[in-house]
Amino acid sequence: MPHGTRPVASPAAVRAAARRAVGPAGASSPSGGVKIPKAKMPGGAKRMSAGGVKLPPNAKGLPKGGSKPLRVKAGAPKVKPQASGGVLKRALSPLAGVASAIGSFFSGLASRLNIPTPSRSVVFVAAGGFIVVILLAVVIANSSLLAATEVRVMGSDHMDQATAEALVDVPDGTTLLNVDEDAILEQLQASPWIKDVEIERAWPHTLVITPVERKMTAIAYVTADEVAWAIGDDGTWIAPVTLLAAVDAEGNEVEVGEDGSVPEGATLLSGQDAALRVAQDAGCLLLTDVPSDVSPKSGESVNSKVVLAGLEYANGFSPEFVAQIKSMSVASVEAISANLLSGVEVSLGAPDNIVEKERVVTKLLAEQTGVTYINVREPGAYTFRSAPQ
Repeated sequence: MPHGTRPVASPAAVRAAARRAVGPAGASSPSGGVKIPKAKMPGGAKRMSAGGVKLPPNAKGLPKGGSKPLRVKAGAPKVKPQASGGVLKRALSPLAGVASAIGSFFSGLASRLNIPTPSRSVVFVAAGGFIVVILLAVVIANSSLLAATEVRVMGSDHMDQATAEALVDVPDGTTLLNVDEDAILEQLQASPWIKDVEIERAWPHTLVITPVERKMTAIAYVTADEVAWAIGDDGTWIAPVTLLAAVDAEGNEVEVGEDGSVPEGATLLSGQDAALRVAQDAGCLLLTDVPSDVSPKSGESVNSKVVLAGLEYANGFSPEFVAQIKSMSVASVEAISANLLSGVEVSLGAPDNIVEKERVVTKLLAEQTGVTYINVREPGAYTFRSAPQ
């Protein structure tokens, strides 16, 4: 052979050399044909073949296709040092979230209204300004610049000023902007007459608090107990009313003394007659013949069917027609009737077609004379009686 050349092996020799290079487990030896003893291999690992590293079926974390395994460096992970503004960033992150939400809202609104969407920077600036305004408002609302240093509490018809002043407690630190109106209302509602409260602000340091009473729409006279209860326009039992009324010989009402005394020649009314006077003075309807099983309680809603039916008429009739009614009997829902001041009895029945019933009665009284009884349970088929001429 010429110097520097190597003999060409036959194909059979090449295959034999390859068989010698492969170990018993079928793994190729490293370059140079040196075999790796089994004891030097990691437990359970397979030797390398010409195709690369073979992994168990459940192996994870390595790419497919025979690529090189991922290398994991030992030791604790590196932590990036926190910027000096990290605390401020965490404090402002909620506001940034609010600004982002506000910006998204207005962007969506602009798209729905076909308004050109402003740039992201403009939206965030506007949202930031909005948040600043809110923060300033909160600061001002709690600032001593608007401290409520003077509180005036007024009285009402059924609550004198001294009682109202004793009930209202405005805590220190209250300003004209952060006054707790709900708490003040709750304090005043110790009286069942109080429905609401009006708070007037006289800038910069004065609060004027005025109780607002329930409007009395009816008085229910419970015959069995000889007591009259005021009922509010919201269907609430208010409280018993004082039945102190007196009239002179001509029937004119006169003042009753605190001890119940009346002027000479006057008569002290009692029971239903006194309740009628109270109702007339208040411009509301008197309900009579209230069943004895009705048990009113201050501040609770009326749940008696017959009383509720009477209230439907009281609220459904015009004030002019209510003024003509002396009393309304509510012995039962189907047998409700009204006694007019003129002496006419009107059978009303259940509280339906109230406006039409009033129209029929008013028209009939205007067209007929001597009418003593009208039945408008069915206003389209009413009947009436007149006194003999």
